[in-house]
Amino acid sequence: MSPAAIDPILLGHNPFFGVNHLSQEQGAASAERFEDQRQIAEVLLHCHELGVRGMMMSTHPRAAAVCEIIGREQRLASEWRVYPLVPYLQKYVREANEKGLVSMVTDILAQATVMQKLSLIFAGGRGLLTRDVQQGLTTLIDIELLPCSGRRLGAVFLHDALTDLALGLGAEAALEIFRDHVEKKYRVRAGFATKNLPLLRERLEARGWTDLLAMASFNAAGFYVNPSLEACAAAVAKPGMTFVAMNTLASGALAPEAAYRFLAGYPGVSSVVVGMSRKEHAAETVSMIRRYLPLLH
Repeated sequence: MSPAAIDPILLGHNPFFGVNHLSQEQGAASAERFEDQRQIAEVLLHCHELGVRGMMMSTHPRAAAVCEIIGREQRLASEWRVYPLVPYLQKYVREANEKGLVSMVTDILAQATVMQKLSLIFAGGRGLLTRDVQQGLTTLIDIELLPCSGRRLGAVFLHDALTDLALGLGAEAALEIFRDHVEKKYRVRAGFATKNLPLLRERLEARGWTDLLAMASFNAAGFYVNPSLEACAAAVAKPGMTFVAMNTLASGALAPEAAYRFLAGYPGVSSVVVGMSRKEHAAETVSMIRRYLPLLH
């Protein structure tokens, strides 16, 4: 397959979902603000005006509302690409505890059309009957992507919790199942979020993978950069990978100029993910990205 290149600047989802790794209070305030869908639409349209054309999207319960906004706005619907990050594990744990497993699955399937439901139930049922792990994994992917139905996809990323679990168990074959299903069914690249980029590269390249699409934290502060900034820097510098840098502002600890001046030293960075929730911040951030990372224009 020859999918389109990854968008160079991806709007991060954290502000819309109330996630702030440094301050729970700020995260709660952000979540409250973006309960108003007009606020979400305003940010998306402003980022579009700045030249941003893609968004990282966890399959958080609010993801469907964000995707609906994208579909309603003509400029976004025709040009904006969504990059789902699957699965949103916290959702399953919380809803299973609150509602029970059956009610949780019923609520998830409520998002699907009749034909989608029949297809998913048939596929999942066949997987259970045959103890087919591969079928179970691919059905989970399809369920997770239901909120993004009808939107243009840029790539689909596997959550770092599952990527790193597979690496820890020596079950890299599961990552190949994910890649093959996404690329065959959705016709976009399959990417892998990770908290251990050097290990991911080592394991998958040993299996013959080339041009791995990977996403990991990478910033001058070393915030969430594991196992060390030095080890990740070496992995980023090595050719043969399409690398998406996340947490580039270290959750607000770094100013945009300092953050992207640092990344300018690593031409292996193909794309950056950054949360932008206010017009002034978005304008400054995009300006600094373009100043220091000219390849990401």
